[in-house]
Amino acid sequence: MEQALVLSCPMYQIQPYGISSHQSQPVVTWIGYPNTTGLPTIDYRITDSFTDPPHSKQKHVEELVRLPECFLCYIPSPEAGPVSPTPALSNGFITFGSFNNLAKITPKVLQVWARILCAVPNSRLVVKCKPFGCDSVRQRFLAMLEQMGLEPLRVDLLPLILLNHDHMQAYSLMDISLDTFPYAGTTTTCESLYMGVPCITMAGAVHAHNVGVSLLSKVGLGHLVAKNEEEYVRLALQLASDISALSNLRMSLRDLMSKSPVCDGPNFTLGLETTYRNMWHRYCEGDVPSLRRIELIQQQQGVPEDISIKNGDSTRISWSSDGLPESIKANGSSAVSPPTANHSCGENRSQINNL
Repeated sequence: MEQALVLSCPMYQIQPYGISSHQSQPVVTWIGYPNTTGLPTIDYRITDSFTDPPHSKQKHVEELVRLPECFLCYIPSPEAGPVSPTPALSNGFITFGSFNNLAKITPKVLQVWARILCAVPNSRLVVKCKPFGCDSVRQRFLAMLEQMGLEPLRVDLLPLILLNHDHMQAYSLMDISLDTFPYAGTTTTCESLYMGVPCITMAGAVHAHNVGVSLLSKVGLGHLVAKNEEEYVRLALQLASDISALSNLRMSLRDLMSKSPVCDGPNFTLGLETTYRNMWHRYCEGDVPSLRRIELIQQQQGVPEDISIKNGDSTRISWSSDGLPESIKANGSSAVSPPTANHSCGENRSQINNL
């Protein structure tokens, strides 16, 4: 039967796999870490055409495999609760917000957010993240914003909210969600959209920067994707200028998202299974990207005594060189011809074709 080893965990957890766990199957990295593993023994990285467009110059060792729609599928929490009216209707002012990880909220992000709030009279900012349970962290955050011209009294900082229902309902505090850059939100963006809060995001040069581009485009909000900081500010101001339109979008956004490819589990699964099956077919035919990569490294650096490759039913690769190999490439191109190894998958291949 077809099989693939899929690694969906942070980089520091997958390093050992590149040395000792390349078994008789394609090795794939997906979700968990939005960049190349840098390991020549990984065959593929799963993505999509928005997060990693064909013209991307982001470096990677894996061969990119783009899913038909979005690179992820979001299953809404059953504890989310209903979408609440946009708070500007009762408040009389716009509230911008972000529930992203504090590490993503860089000084540059704060500068852009401060520009937006300073341009929208009486507007407020609500930011929620775990470190705000510490008073010194809150004070430092507020001091940075004050240096950028935003009064601390216009900012609400919320710590971690333990119950998922309460966390999701906290989106009722904001009218417009502001994405982070160059490391965009993922789960927080999905949650924001599902709770009816439109999000302003910015396109960039790498996968981590483009996650919001993929999500918004697939939900039908591609017009909220900015190309640069100036457009990011302009889109936020434009969205905040019409509370009636903002209210209408909010009350229709959950249905819009629920019917989008982002929440279409069956079709997503079909696309992912097809992708795995194609990888397995290629493996059975001896088309193994990691082996081509190792061959290229050997050609470029010679074959050290401490590197051994065994082709057959169980492919084992040991690699002790430090640093990234010269074969790191952009967009998965490779000038090395496929290896001639036969992985003896004939019986399994016939089973696959009958599925």
